[in-house]
Amino acid sequence: MKKKQSLSKEVAGESDKKFLEKLKVYMPSIKDYFITSKKRVKTGVVGLDERMEGGYLPRSVVLISGKTGTGKTIFTSQFLYKGVIDYNENGIFVSTEETAADLLNDMNVSFGWDLLKLIKKNRFRVLQLEPDMMAKLPQLLRRLTKEIDAKRLVIDSASMFGLYLGDEYKTRKEFHKILREAKRLGLTTLVTAEVLEESKGLSRFGVVEFIADGIISLMYIGLARKYKRALLIRKMRRTEHSDKIHPIKITDDGMEIVKLTGEEK
Repeated sequence: MKKKQSLSKEVAGESDKKFLEKLKVYMPSIKDYFITSKKRVKTGVVGLDERMEGGYLPRSVVLISGKTGTGKTIFTSQFLYKGVIDYNENGIFVSTEETAADLLNDMNVSFGWDLLKLIKKNRFRVLQLEPDMMAKLPQLLRRLTKEIDAKRLVIDSASMFGLYLGDEYKTRKEFHKILREAKRLGLTTLVTAEVLEESKGLSRFGVVEFIADGIISLMYIGLARKYKRALLIRKMRRTEHSDKIHPIKITDDGMEIVKLTGEEK
């Protein structure tokens, strides 16, 4: 009986060792993985960090969902720009719809965010992703992350993957590969998804929300309100967060949450 117990213990130990070795392929540091709940990646949006324990979890994937005109590109560009300027964390913007030139011009004209200057300083990269490049995205992310020591990633948007691949299973499989690689590289990732006007879902193809660690919904309230846009944190793993709808406004310095009189978090 004692020999069996000893043998079982030895086999279990060997199994654990092999498992941990395999785990290292997906996680740069197992120790870091288990303490990420104590660390936070700042969102760059005034008033948002305090409503979800200080920011995003490192290496997490957060879906930014909303209909046309709700500010998804502004929200995610702000995450990258403020990441460099305020928190010394370089970033990569992957665009599947807007051209790199349009993105740089829009952010500079609207908010004075000189992303081109950050590119020249090797602090920021824009990748204009064509449909036939999707399978190569993990490889491109590895190269760009190493090139500028990136910590933040935006993919804007996931909708193009579904339109190009045309199959929900293929889209989910392809996206899972990409986001798994982003986590392995240590990137904190925001992925935008467009919601059709008549839809009650969180993305056009219903794919990203099943992979994401967090979901933030951006809403357009309408013309009869003082604040026309709003934000709701629908999900954030291992995080206590507000479950209220918060009005947001777009200022000369980007997007921020409006704190109403007498409001609690």
